[in-house]
Amino acid sequence: MGNEDRYRAAEKAYRREKFVMPKELTYLAGNSLGPAVASVADRLVRTSNDQWGQHLAGAWKKNGWLSAPEEIGDRISLLLGADQGTTLVCDSTSINLFKLLNAALAVDPQRKVILTDQGNFSTDLYIAKSVGLIHQDVTVCIVPRSALIESLDPSVAVLMLSHVDYRSGQAHDMASFNEKARSVGALTLWDVSHSVGIMALDFNASGVDMAVGCGYKYLNGGPGAPAFVYVKSDLQNTLSNPIQGWLGHAEPFVFSENYMPASGIKRLQVGTPTTFSLAALAEGVDLLLEAGIQLVEHDSRELFDAFMAGLEPIVRKGHVHFLHDVQRSNVSGHIGFKVNDAEALHHRLMAENIVTEYRYPDLLRIAFNPLYTTVDEIEQTAAKLKHLLGQH
Repeated sequence: MGNEDRYRAAEKAYRREKFVMPKELTYLAGNSLGPAVASVADRLVRTSNDQWGQHLAGAWKKNGWLSAPEEIGDRISLLLGADQGTTLVCDSTSINLFKLLNAALAVDPQRKVILTDQGNFSTDLYIAKSVGLIHQDVTVCIVPRSALIESLDPSVAVLMLSHVDYRSGQAHDMASFNEKARSVGALTLWDVSHSVGIMALDFNASGVDMAVGCGYKYLNGGPGAPAFVYVKSDLQNTLSNPIQGWLGHAEPFVFSENYMPASGIKRLQVGTPTTFSLAALAEGVDLLLEAGIQLVEHDSRELFDAFMAGLEPIVRKGHVHFLHDVQRSNVSGHIGFKVNDAEALHHRLMAENIVTEYRYPDLLRIAFNPLYTTVDEIEQTAAKLKHLLGQH
């Protein structure tokens, strides 16, 4: 099979007609915010008129509003390669990190270290440091990623990492970090916001203890979509939720004065489900399940290959600088690279109806989502970059 035929094969997952977006637009920023799923508008109208409008308070049970966080969580677990009953949709990524970090520290009070790396997403670091402020005897140890393995020792309660570097797009070896952490008795906590929905994850095989992820990137749940929390089955009842809300209670409608945690993943729920946001997220998740995450990952990699082939001449000339050694083994759903006058280049691409992402001071990011991106669009973007950078 020639290169052209191989790249064209990347369009098997293509479902652009199921999104609402301008026809002339090449949208390469789905790692930041996924586009609107076309079925969401009708779903929200039905939720409002047929459920809320007709059943009012009865809709909480009649229409499954109360059980939605677990039911949608079970569908997300199919994208994670995880067991049913291990994933709950709730709160934001930051709040879920806060909950899990505190819970992990309580598992073994003799362990006083949260270990993470300097390249982690800034909010994740902020949350870890805030936990350190609450627990004065806890140390938040932030080291270069190259020093993580040597920093793992019996003092570490939890190793907190992002699966994909948000700047570079480099995917890290989840299984090897899990194995090393397990060898010293530490728990692992992964942020998979930049990999869920674009990479075929396998939490069971790689031995993930805990994870969080957002709903508005590759899950296409819309701005402000709720996040999710994952905890492996045999760890769930060991964890204590530091934010004890009524829907994490074993019997929430008894309204007991004393808190008794629910069993399983539900103990990590805090408050009332955000029904409309959950309905929108469900449409995005179902679209991914329809396409098949294995096919989505495969076709995303083919789009990446097409982009790299088109970009190769200006990489060779030194106009583009990647932030890591790009290998097939560390490819995710996006790539970040440094260029001169990145902000101006971003705006020039926007003028050509090509939406990329600019990050201060000199970074461009390109996402490869085969659900709504064609090989032609990727090749045209690479050609436009070559033309614009060749003028410098």
